[in-house]
Amino acid sequence: MRGKNKKPVCAYCGTDGKLTIDHVIPISRWREFGIKRRVLNNKSNQVLACVKCNQEKADKPPYQWFDLHPEYKPHFLNHAKFLSDTVRSLINS
Repeated sequence: MRGKNKKPVCAYCGTDGKLTIDHVIPISRWREFGIKRRVLNNKSNQVLACVKCNQEKADKPPYQWFDLHPEYKPHFLNHAKFLSDTVRSLINS
């Protein structure tokens, strides 16, 4: 028996519309967080996000985004499985 093919969804809101790649910790703010750009520009800092969430989040750090949308955080934590420990530590800052 074949396993169900799960359709990719937005890591934030869960919609399955047009998806883009979002950097959870914005690369443009690397100095602010004291993290090297190369550490942020890899898959351990990337999730799929719908166009709406990606545009609204823009360059906000995750804790600021989740303050605006607390309902997204449980879904995000469930679906963003491959984040680095560095990125995870900044989600709740």
